[in-house]
Amino acid sequence: MAPSSTSPPPSSKNGFEPENNLWEVTDIPGKGKGVVALTDIEPGTLVISEKPLITTDVITSYETVDKDIARYLKTQPKASQRAFLSLHNNFLGEGSPLSNIVRSNGYPLGPGSEVGGVFRDLSRVNHSCRPNCVHSWNAKLEKETVYAVRKIKEGEELTTSYHAGGPSSTRKEILKDAFRFDCTCEMCSLPENKLKASDARLIRAQNLDSSIGDSKNVRFSPGRVLKNCKSLMGLYEQEGIKDDRLSRLYFDIFQICNMHSDKARASVWAERYCAEKVLSAGEESTDRLEMLPFVKRPEKHDSFGSTKNWASEVKSVPRELESEEFEKWLWRENI
Repeated sequence: MAPSSTSPPPSSKNGFEPENNLWEVTDIPGKGKGVVALTDIEPGTLVISEKPLITTDVITSYETVDKDIARYLKTQPKASQRAFLSLHNNFLGEGSPLSNIVRSNGYPLGPGSEVGGVFRDLSRVNHSCRPNCVHSWNAKLEKETVYAVRKIKEGEELTTSYHAGGPSSTRKEILKDAFRFDCTCEMCSLPENKLKASDARLIRAQNLDSSIGDSKNVRFSPGRVLKNCKSLMGLYEQEGIKDDRLSRLYFDIFQICNMHSDKARASVWAERYCAEKVLSAGEESTDRLEMLPFVKRPEKHDSFGSTKNWASEVKSVPRELESEEFEKWLWRENI
């Protein structure tokens, strides 16, 4: 993931040309190499789309990991071999270099996938606990995509997150254990008082997320859970969180409304989920395409109709309301 300080940038010298003029690989103080914007990049911009150099399904057994990797690399073009071997090894002195490169730079090919991939460009993107990009596996394209989710200024480093968040002590422990580096990102480098406040918000966010995921709460206290969802969204806004935690919250709210037969609000949250997925994973995002039919027909989703307590129809969405009043309706604040 964090590239080696000796990694060559993509160029005609190693057989690769930059795919666009949005970014370049360059030296980053304290990090070796990284990816830096050559121009201002707007949210929703596709910055990287690539197939893996190698996937872990070439490995036949734990005992033959390095032999399997070496055997596969020999079948690849010299440029691909050099690209792989130039990637950073976070685990010097801890086993074999080939398996350590995979361990240091591998990304799962989709949520929950047991197969990982190592990528020429994505593996050069460094970590931030408040990333400005989101990566995802697109099974239809068989590529890993990276989209900007916040405005990135010229000269700013492109970053993704290597973990799912939490307070700074938890984040640092995870990163040190899994990747052998001490995080000095924007969030982890906040002044002590601001870091303490951020940690408190993130701990509260974790607690709210747990309560939202409690099926008993959702079934019997949906109004309270919906309020918790709004509180969680406010915390995400304060923390500048634009990664997949946000779209997952939209999906949770969709399911809460849908469970209680509120097709009108479920439709709006499905629509917002799809819009967020376009921003972070593109029009061809598998998650977006799977969710899209439920914008018009939320009752077709498995979560629909445990109760009729909030029953409504999609056609009753009050699109004529001004933004502020629409949000009050959406959060059921006028009921």
